[in-house]
Amino acid sequence: MGRNSAQRGLTLVELLVGLATGLVVLLVASQVMQAFEGQKRTSTGGNDSQTNGALAVYLLEQEIRMAGYGLFGPEGAYCRNGINIYKNNGAAGEVVMNAVSLVPARIIDGGDGADSIVLMRSDGAADALPLSIVKNMPDPSSIVTVGSDGGLQEGDLVVLGDRGGNRVCTVMQLSQPPKNTGNGVNLVHNSGNGSPYNPKDPFPVAYVVGDIAFRYGDGTSFGRRFSVRCDHLVESDPVDVADAAVTCANSTPMVAQVVDLQAEYGVVDGGALTWRSATGDWAALDADETAQIRAIRVGVVTRHPQFEKTAVPAAQAPAWMGEATTDLIAANPNYRHRVFETVIPLRNVVWAP
Repeated sequence: MGRNSAQRGLTLVELLVGLATGLVVLLVASQVMQAFEGQKRTSTGGNDSQTNGALAVYLLEQEIRMAGYGLFGPEGAYCRNGINIYKNNGAAGEVVMNAVSLVPARIIDGGDGADSIVLMRSDGAADALPLSIVKNMPDPSSIVTVGSDGGLQEGDLVVLGDRGGNRVCTVMQLSQPPKNTGNGVNLVHNSGNGSPYNPKDPFPVAYVVGDIAFRYGDGTSFGRRFSVRCDHLVESDPVDVADAAVTCANSTPMVAQVVDLQAEYGVVDGGALTWRSATGDWAALDADETAQIRAIRVGVVTRHPQFEKTAVPAAQAPAWMGEATTDLIAANPNYRHRVFETVIPLRNVVWAP
């Protein structure tokens, strides 16, 4: 039986040409996919950086706008001459602060690094309204008698002072629920477990009829300090942790990818608004300087999480008030950065007498 045609296969040359063509196509496709994934990561990381920056600014705006709430009355600041603060932190030791400034918003200059912002306010609503003391404290004691309970509860922090702000204020913590005696409401502030803000020694100041008491907080913290640590915007308690001792371990991370925080005071002295850094005379605020502060200007820098193979051009360096943050670029040339800047009025100070 004969065969009319012979079977033919691929020659070696044809096979090699096919393999080469396939490899070229695969190489091109992989490069396209790699470029696409790089653009995708850059775009996604940019969105993350934008979101984190917006969150950081929003958080700071909310807190700075409320700074000073409950600390001012018709005659001005209740604690313009300072405040006495005691806290027993257990194994960490005791904190004693005598006549320290109670500033609604204080900036801590970070030098070549990030600044910090310390904010003070009452966390109550109507509870921040002052209560009148109706009985003299004959000697510094563990009981203060006021006209009503003002919604106070056991564990609340209460600040004692006078309406004119002429005396040093003092912090106490309620160790019992307010007790109505028929002739007033007793606020008991014994020291011991559950009342770390009450010292064992007698109260340093005896307050009299006509002085005031107002709710400051629920006892969980005395204030909020915002700093930058470990590429995060973090929060810490200014009483529990000293300004220079804030670390990643003793603070609470709030927003990721934040690498810098800068702030300035907006000061009105004689009419025009001027901007002052927290250095020199403005490093430690007195009552007169505090009264001149009308706003805080804040700049937040976030870092793009995507590592760039080539250094970011210097022309793309982020700017804070028109001045490029070159230190960030020099230290991290292969990351992109984004700046968020805003001016926040201190409304509780602006409307104060």
